Amino acid sequence: MLKKIKGSIFLKMFLSIALILMISSLAIYGIVMVAMPQSYKTQSDRTFTIGVDQLIEELEKVTYKEGETILDQFCLKNNATVTLISKEGKQTFGDISLTEAVEEDQVGMSKTIGSAVKFTDSDETYTIMIGQQMKVVSQITEVFWRLLPWITLLILIISLIGAYICSAIFAKPVLEISRISKKMSEADTTWHCDVSRTDELGVLALSLNTMVQKLNTTMNDLETANYQLQEDIQRERKQELQRRAFFAAVSHELKTPITILKGQLESMIYRIGEYKDRDKYLPLSLHTVERMENLVKEILTISRLTSDGFRLTRTASNVKQMMQDCIISYQPLASKKKITLHLEVQAEPVLEVDKKLLEKAFSNIVGNGVLYSPEGANVTATLTESMLNVENTGVHIPEEKLTDVFTPLFRVEESRNQHTGGSGLGLYIVKNILDLHHMKFEIKNCPDGVCFTIWLNHN
Repeated sequence: MLKKIKGSIFLKMFLSIALILMISSLAIYGIVMVAMPQSYKTQSDRTFTIGVDQLIEELEKVTYKEGETILDQFCLKNNATVTLISKEGKQTFGDISLTEAVEEDQVGMSKTIGSAVKFTDSDETYTIMIGQQMKVVSQITEVFWRLLPWITLLILIISLIGAYICSAIFAKPVLEISRISKKMSEADTTWHCDVSRTDELGVLALSLNTMVQKLNTTMNDLETANYQLQEDIQRERKQELQRRAFFAAVSHELKTPITILKGQLESMIYRIGEYKDRDKYLPLSLHTVERMENLVKEILTISRLTSDGFRLTRTASNVKQMMQDCIISYQPLASKKKITLHLEVQAEPVLEVDKKLLEKAFSNIVGNGVLYSPEGANVTATLTESMLNVENTGVHIPEEKLTDVFTPLFRVEESRNQHTGGSGLGLYIVKNILDLHHMKFEIKNCPDGVCFTIWLNHN
């Protein structure tokens, strides 16, 4: 039980308040029980003394016979006994037993007042003894003692009820705040402190509510930041894997033509076999060098686009003119493969873009269309005010590989044969350029082939 009391502020407050109320009430009752009879006796003595003085003055103005009547009325009114003593004897007025009690010094009687009085019809001086019965004082004390058990019980009941009400009123907000603090220790922020007061406890509850709101905001921000951090980490890991794969593929792409070129040059230098005919193999070596040069240029372009300090050089550029130049540059290759290359212009948008980079992106898209389309196919570029669509017919990309075409060095044809495709960097460069321009894009299979769509941003 003691342990339970120590662990409960409600029980502590309840017992403390109940004990204080009971002790205070009993102390007040005891003080009243002692002080009230004494106060009553003191007041009665003062009143009685004044009454006796007035009685003596009045008796000295009347005859003996009239005095008897006055004494009888005084005794009846003041619950007193008067003894009138003369040479002939004594005469008592009122209750004679009071005189006997006074003579025996019984408790509860006031002291007797003695005085001399002379009536108007006599020269004799009478001795007058006046006593007052004080049973009322004893009765008051007796009533107090008789009521003490009932008063004690009433005080106990009222104290317990009052202590419970006070404890409930004062302990409730403390218990509520204690409950909240437990939730806070468990990192639970889904609570609200329902304490509507204007005192210090109310201020504390309001502070807790404000704190949890800020804590929720902070926690949400931290969760968002953590989620973003996890995404960044995953993206960084993916990019790291891509970089490793990129360097491995680049090494392979450069190693093969270098090996071929080295072999060709050595064979021509030492005039081995058919390589004695240098005029035949020098152009082949030059073609290998050109492939290596193009690959190095693409690698440098990617390095420049992905560097932290890179910024676009924007100028007002006519997209129609850029596409026309692109179509013209690929027209010879298209004619060689008997591919119809066509531009449909429905609008002439002018954009604030990095012209050289965007021309590079358009060139790679159109170039892929011409390069990967079979003979006799159609490559059509359609330009509107808000969109550029390039469609090439006669070929499809496997659906499972559509999401990988923008990965560096990815090729749909996995043999990496130089006669069946490029280096795999073209669309990766396109993606970086369009991302820098904040232009949305997508590649998908159409009924007749592959469609590459760009949504143009008008800044």
